[in-house]
Amino acid sequence: MEFIELILAFSADGMLLVVIATTAVVLLASVRKSFWTDAPVFVMAGLTSLLTAKIASIIYQPESVRPFEKLGVDAGASYINNPGFPSDHVLLATVCAIAVYVATKNKALGIVMISAAVLIGLARVAALVHTPLDIFGGFIAGIAGAIWYRLLTNKRP
Repeated sequence: MEFIELILAFSADGMLLVVIATTAVVLLASVRKSFWTDAPVFVMAGLTSLLTAKIASIIYQPESVRPFEKLGVDAGASYINNPGFPSDHVLLATVCAIAVYVATKNKALGIVMISAAVLIGLARVAALVHTPLDIFGGFIAGIAGAIWYRLLTNKRP
């Protein structure tokens, strides 16, 4: 595998593991006092985002095949055998970025985390496993859970 392909594969897949690990460490360190009240809110926000994504994919599926299938080439990253809307990788990275930003109120770290989510999205498009619309859908679904829980519980996120 070429160096560029390795970087692309890491950005499309491995970067998500870095985002998840960073989120776990930061949240455990930042919300010690309120962990048992905040953690369920973060988890439910994430599950609401996932539910939003699954409902959106049932109602609207813009493509029936992924870009690499259309082009007849191998995918440059891992994928589940489905049409791909919205991107679960981007959804999870977005939920993690919002949780870290809300828990820490650290703007710089929030920008780094959302930048990582954007990088994951761009890499998944470059790896031909998603379209830009799939990535946009992942961001919207990821944000939906945070908004839902903010409005309903008036708590973080």
